[in-house]
Amino acid sequence: MQETLLVCSESTREYLPSHMYSRVHVVSAPPQKDILKLKNSEESVIAIGGGAVIDTAKIISSRPIICYPTTAAGSAVTSHSVYWDGSKKMSIKVHIPSEVHVVEEFVQSLPERVREYTFYDVLGHCLDSLWSKNRTKESVALVNAALKILCSDFSNVQLVEAGNLAGQAIQICPTTILHALSYPMTAYYKIPHGRAVGYFIPHLCKFMDFDLKPYIKYPRDCLPDIDTYTIASAALEYDKAHNIEKEIDALQLAELLRFDSDIFRIYKEAGYDREW
Repeated sequence: MQETLLVCSESTREYLPSHMYSRVHVVSAPPQKDILKLKNSEESVIAIGGGAVIDTAKIISSRPIICYPTTAAGSAVTSHSVYWDGSKKMSIKVHIPSEVHVVEEFVQSLPERVREYTFYDVLGHCLDSLWSKNRTKESVALVNAALKILCSDFSNVQLVEAGNLAGQAIQICPTTILHALSYPMTAYYKIPHGRAVGYFIPHLCKFMDFDLKPYIKYPRDCLPDIDTYTIASAALEYDKAHNIEKEIDALQLAELLRFDSDIFRIYKEAGYDREW
């Protein structure tokens, strides 16, 4: 039988020291299509890290993994992993991890920028699930539990736990328009996933009539100039983008994503003003 493989990033390998494992796989970026060559190649896998690490571990393991999530990506509680095929975000069916451990020591030094971006990711999971045509009483209850944490003065442990709650929600009803928008933003402009989701949240909250004010924790982000029509058109190629209760076409969505003085105002009123 194979010895256990440790899957980690450079920043998380210190928490489960490599000298404890004879085999270590270091993840430095989100998995690409070539990860499929390793699909189900490992029998015993432990993962410590964020979404890219856990997604990679789930793909290469033939059995449910043991994981220590260090971000709020939610991958620790879902039966799918994502990978990139060129500029296209893909999803593959995998085993749900058998054990999930949120350890304070492993998340207490989470860099502030990572904390901000993973906050956007979990909030995006909550909103996508809440707006889904396929939402259920169970998924809504999980979202509400996560949102209760996100509107509080949460710790890093609580943030990761909120991510796992939201992950359970998207296991019931997958992500919708926010994540569909984030994919081309990452593919075309190399914007990190969490930052991309965070940029779109205010625009879609306005469109979906969702009160964002209790969840404003960071200044409004200002991204480089983007081709909003290209982003909108690419997002709408994903079926999930249409799985919300309101219909929108590419022209409407492109216009929605442009600068909005009302969004600027609510951030300023919340005390989170940032130079534009």
